Amino acid sequence: MERRKWLGLCTRAGITALLPGCASQTDSTTTLRTEILQSRNHEGYGAWRNGRHLFSKEPPRPLPSLSITKSLAALAIVKAIGEGWLHVDEPLTDILPEWRSDSRKRIITLRMLVNQSAGFEAGVARLYRGAIRDKGQIAIGLQVVDPPGTRFRYGPASSEILGEILKRHLKIRGTTTSAYLTDLMRRIGISSHNWRRDLADQPYLSTGAEFSVRDLGRLGETISNLASGRPTAGLDPTIFRDLASPRAANPMVAAGLWWNRNAARSNATAIEPERHIDDVRPPAFWQQACLHPTLDPGWIAMAGSGGKRVYILPPEELVIVRLGRSRSWDDGAFLRSLTA
Repeated sequence: MERRKWLGLCTRAGITALLPGCASQTDSTTTLRTEILQSRNHEGYGAWRNGRHLFSKEPPRPLPSLSITKSLAALAIVKAIGEGWLHVDEPLTDILPEWRSDSRKRIITLRMLVNQSAGFEAGVARLYRGAIRDKGQIAIGLQVVDPPGTRFRYGPASSEILGEILKRHLKIRGTTTSAYLTDLMRRIGISSHNWRRDLADQPYLSTGAEFSVRDLGRLGETISNLASGRPTAGLDPTIFRDLASPRAANPMVAAGLWWNRNAARSNATAIEPERHIDDVRPPAFWQQACLHPTLDPGWIAMAGSGGKRVYILPPEELVIVRLGRSRSWDDGAFLRSLTA
C-alpha cells in the first residue's frame, strides 16, 4: 500500500551564497494575494514576514502535520551535531553494532539518513501497520536495497533509524528522545501535545507531530533564520547549511526540506512532490526537479501529505503556512497564484 494511504489510516538574497546550487531571483518584496489563501479549502493558514505576523486563521485544534515532522527531526540532528555527540559523515556502527557485519549498513552515515539516501527500503507497512512494539528495532533491521548514498528513496525508514540513534545516545546521556524534542521545541517556541508513538512510548520522527498554524509559522521562521546564516533556538546555521547542501542523489531534498534551487537550472522541471515520492526515481530526475522553474529558486517547502505545507523564502524572511486536506495539491500552481 502507498505511503499516503497508510498515513491516512494511521493519523487523524542571502540564501544564494549560503547554500550551493540555490540562487535567488528576489530583488523586490513579494506581494501576497491573501484571497488565495482565504478562498482555498484550508483548515488553517497564516503568513509572516521579517518575524511580523501578517494574518492567520487557526483551526479549532492543532492538526497532524504528517511528514512536516521530518523537518523538526532534522533540526534535532542539527542540535545533536552542534553538541558534539553525533557526527554527520562518520559510520554509525558504534551506536548500532548490529550493522557491523553488513557491508552496506556499516558505511551508512547520518547525512545519508537525514537526506534519505541511505539505501533502505521504505518500510511503510512494517513501521506503520497495526500496533508497533519497537519501531526502532524494526527500522534498523530493514533491508538496504541501493548502495548507500546513491539514490533517494522516500519513506519512514531513515527517520525511524534516526529515532533509534537518538534514543540510544540519549539513554547514555541520561535523558530521552521525548525530553530532547521537548527542549528543542521550547527553544523554537512551539509544542506538540499529541504525538504518535510506538508501544515503547517512542515518538515517531517520520510523522506524528501535531501543530497549530502559529507553531508551524515559528518553525518556518527558524528554518528561514538558519538558511540565512543566523543562529536561532540554540542551533548552528553552519551545521544546518552543511546538512542542507545539495547532494547528487537528490539536490531537491535535504535536511527534511524540499528546495526550489534547481529552478535556477536551464533544464529545470516542475514536479509535485506528493505525486513522485512513492516511485523510485534515478538521480537524473531529481537533479532537474523543482517546485516550479518560474518561482524564485530561494523557496523552501516543508511538506506533509494532502497539501499540508510550510513555505519559506529566506531572502525575504517570508513564511506561509497551509493546513488542510487535498486529494491533489500543486505547490507550483499555489505559490504562483499566491504571489502573482
